[in-house]
Amino acid sequence: MSRELLSSKVVVEEEEPRVRGIPSAPTSVVGAVGLAERGPIGQAVLCTSFEEYQATFGGFTPDSDLALAAMGFFENGGTHLWAVRTAHYEDASNPESHTATPAAAALTTGGRPTPAVVRGTLRPPFTLASGQRLEVSANGAEAVDVVFSGTAASVSAGRPGPYTLTAEQSLRVRVDDGRDVFIPFSEEDFGDITQATAQEVAAVLNAGLIGGRATVEAGVLRIASDTQGASSRLEVGDAVANTVFGFAGGPQVGSGNVQSLRAVELAEVRALVEAAVAGVRVAPSSLGALQLLTQSTGAGASLRVQGDAGFGLGLDALLHTGDASGATDVLHLEARDAGAYANRLEVEVRLPTNGAPDTFDVLVLEDGAYRESFPNLSSARGDARYVERVLNDERTGSTYVRAFMVQPDAIPDVQTVALSGGADGLVGLDDTDFIGSEAGRSGLLRARRRAGPHGAPGARPGDACRAQRHGALLRGGARRPRLRRPRLTRGLQRHGHRLLRLAGGRPRRAL
Repeated sequence: MSRELLSSKVVVEEEEPRVRGIPSAPTSVVGAVGLAERGPIGQAVLCTSFEEYQATFGGFTPDSDLALAAMGFFENGGTHLWAVRTAHYEDASNPESHTATPAAAALTTGGRPTPAVVRGTLRPPFTLASGQRLEVSANGAEAVDVVFSGTAASVSAGRPGPYTLTAEQSLRVRVDDGRDVFIPFSEEDFGDITQATAQEVAAVLNAGLIGGRATVEAGVLRIASDTQGASSRLEVGDAVANTVFGFAGGPQVGSGNVQSLRAVELAEVRALVEAAVAGVRVAPSSLGALQLLTQSTGAGASLRVQGDAGFGLGLDALLHTGDASGATDVLHLEARDAGAYANRLEVEVRLPTNGAPDTFDVLVLEDGAYRESFPNLSSARGDARYVERVLNDERTGSTYVRAFMVQPDAIPDVQTVALSGGADGLVGLDDTDFIGSEAGRSGLLRARRRAGPHGAPGARPGDACRAQRHGALLRGGARRPRLRRPRLTRGLQRHGHRLLRLAGGRPRRAL
């Protein structure tokens, strides 16, 4: 048939539709953030049933409605819940800055010569500055320097200002392991955008950068990560970066003998000190703080730690000596998850079930009830039943505690110790701790990334979670959840809840 349109016929022409359908998102997937009895902090954990939720995050608590929200979600037909436990963060962009602490204890042995011990007062991670040092002197020997170093990834412009910009341009910056950030340039940010000074550009970049900063040195624009250490990364890319500013392409990498000077881990301190100072060991104390010990024992053992890094590590500068006889820490125990719940845990040491010498049994109790038993453990590192290996095994080990050997080859006495010092980190809790940080990958932003592309909270007044009011924030699909289960309604009312608030701007609904 001819495609020429004549008065005597009709030509039908079919075309592929230009607007394609958008696949629907499942409405049974939800991200929830709130306070929990236990569980990892700042990590999105997939739960497909309320039993799975309880296995990871525990049960109901007076401080939060997160467990109630999870129960309601599954009882109303939900199938996939990405739950995130939160606490107060000193810096929302730093996931390691939460104030929750794990409970801890130590198994000891008595009647033996003890080493010289310098006990710290701070728990890791530690905050240090590049170039700070420890001066460690053991058993009267000359002090050995242990220097902590770290430099930030940075990149400088290839030419000084002024720079010729247009209002349509933007600069792409990626800091550390964060996402690409596109910082736009607007005419109102400059006196003359076609002659933008380095100081003006730095001010615009600092308003949009997360985890980094821009400075001007000798008229040249410079961008650097806030992280100092081997984990520091920075990438400034796109045509604007090269043609306008002359930034070098490709990722820039920081350097140092720690991953990040603002979050130095105990394992990093151990590696540096034990490699540099002969006869000195590093181990956690019974409260999880850093401590240094001599390998030699008795009254002749001595240890002194000086230097400007001592303050950041919580160490004093006094001379410490060993004793001819006394109690010695053998095994440090720490709760697997931070929180006050672990203050209810106890660890009991018994004589070995098989009666073999140099072995012992370990049992874990919660609220006075026996929960776990690990028979015939050894303190010899090469043994198949080595206590660290058995208790810390991810598949078959303890679900309550982790163990760290402090005194190699020593056997703890028969005893029962209670864990203490655990805290939920609720002081100072506010909306920011629930919403989280894009740079820190925490809070609701963490749950959103795992649950799906839902709208950001806080778009309307009252959407952000109020910790003192509900303690949990749910965000799902377009379908409005309905309370179909009388059991859930009665449970909510029994806990004093007469109204239910759904995130997304919906009003409260009477139960």
